[in-house]
Amino acid sequence: MTRMPVTARYARTLLVVLGLSGIAGSVRLAAAAAVFESGALGAPAVGLLLLAATACAALAVTSLVVSARFAEGGGAVRRGAVVVGWVIVVSGSVAALAHHAAWSAGAALGALLVALAGGAATRQWFDRAPLPPAGPTEASKPVLSR
Repeated sequence: MTRMPVTARYARTLLVVLGLSGIAGSVRLAAAAAVFESGALGAPAVGLLLLAATACAALAVTSLVVSARFAEGGGAVRRGAVVVGWVIVVSGSVAALAHHAAWSAGAALGALLVALAGGAATRQWFDRAPLPPAGPTEASKPVLSR
């Protein structure tokens, strides 16, 4: 198998989309913390906003790093995509229960990522032997004689 299957390409695209939206979310949370008016509960609320922004940014960076390593294959990359998907499922579900039902879209996208990364074709792609380098190999180079 030399070409990435469709399910793996969709999982990679979904990781990029989730990573970029995570960066946007962390920027929004950090901006909310910056303009939060302090009062009796000001410091704990700002701390929670900054903690949420940090967690969101860490998940976004992890999503982008895993998506960048998709072409290499390997079981660790596939497991990383599944873990990112489950974290998004859990955090989206908690946010939907605690804040607004619109956050359930994140849980649905995380579940889709888990399904795509756990599929049979994707599993075969990641369990394959590494591809040889694209450049010329020692065997294909001409031998010069004197």
